[in-house]
Amino acid sequence: MTGDDNSLAVLKEILNWTRAASFHSVKALLEEALPDLKSRAAFQMFDGSKSMDQVRIACKMSPNGLGALTQKCVAMGLLEVRDDKKRVRLFDLDDFGLNTSEDKSDA
Repeated sequence: MTGDDNSLAVLKEILNWTRAASFHSVKALLEEALPDLKSRAAFQMFDGSKSMDQVRIACKMSPNGLGALTQKCVAMGLLEVRDDKKRVRLFDLDDFGLNTSEDKSDA
């Protein structure tokens, strides 16, 4: 195993441990930033392929409301803004059981 292969293996192991150790805190952060179904649906749509207008129209949100949501999520480290100005979520809500299709009080 070369030095590069060994370094990559160590980095992958660190990543796995970091993911496991951070799961509950990331879930809590997502729940705080996205308290309702509309904000969760909007967040989930930010996969890098949709524009702000497409998300805003699909989720029936005001431009100011969606802008505030995305600014908060970027500041919290949940979204990133690409060079082409499209937003990309860093986490998939399905991975955290934060389903956007039904009210969590029904679960």
